[in-house]
Amino acid sequence: QPRLAFAEGSVRHLPRGVLNVGQLRAHLNSIKRYPTGREASTLRPQGKVRVWFVLKRDGSVVDSGIESSSNSMLLDDAARKTINRAAFAPFPEESYKGESTHRFTADLEFIPV
Repeated sequence: QPRLAFAEGSVRHLPRGVLNVGQLRAHLNSIKRYPTGREASTLRPQGKVRVWFVLKRDGSVVDSGIESSSNSMLLDDAARKTINRAAFAPFPEESYKGESTHRFTADLEFIPV
C-alpha cells in the first residue's frame, strides 16, 4: 500500500521538510470509497463527513473518529474505513516540534456516481 510522503520542498510556499496538510487531505480523498451494497444503491446517500485522526510522529494512527457526521451511517462508516486504510509516512522533524502526536481533520465528500 502506498504511503503518503510529506512535502520535502515540493510546494513553493512551504519551507523544506514541513508537513503539507493539503497533501495529507488530498491523499485521504484519493483513497476514499463510496459505500457499496444494496442499501447504498437504494438510498444513494450524499454528503460530507469531517473526520479527525491523531498521528504519531512515525505516521501511525493513534486514534480517529467523526467530528461532523454526514447524517448517513453508510457515509460515516466509509469515512472511518478511509482512515483505517490510509498509510502515512513519518512527518518531518521540523513539523510540530516537541509534539509526539498531532491531531488532524479532513473533510471527505461522498457523491454517488
